[in-house]
Amino acid sequence: MTWRLHSKGRIYDAQESTVVYFDAYSGDTHLLSDFAGFVMQQFGTQPLTTDELINQISPSIDPQEIPDLEAMVSGVLEELVFLDILKRD
Repeated sequence: MTWRLHSKGRIYDAQESTVVYFDAYSGDTHLLSDFAGFVMQQFGTQPLTTDELINQISPSIDPQEIPDLEAMVSGVLEELVFLDILKRD
C-alpha cells in the first residue's frame, strides 16, 4: 500500500510527548503523538509504501521502546488517513 500527504501542513513540536499539526488545506488543528509527527515528517513530495516508511524510520527507533514497529506504524497511518492528513493510494 502507498501513502502520501493529503496537503502540506505545519507541525509544531514543543519537545513533549505530543505535537500540534495545522492542516493548511482544511484549517483543522490536530493534537498527535510525537511518533505520529515523526512519521509525518518522513513524507516529502513522493508517496511511500509501508515497507519503505518502516525501513526509513527503523534506524531511529529503539526496538525496546517499540517492539512491533510495523503494527505501530500501521496504526499511525490509519489514524492519519482518518484525520485526512494522509491519503492511501
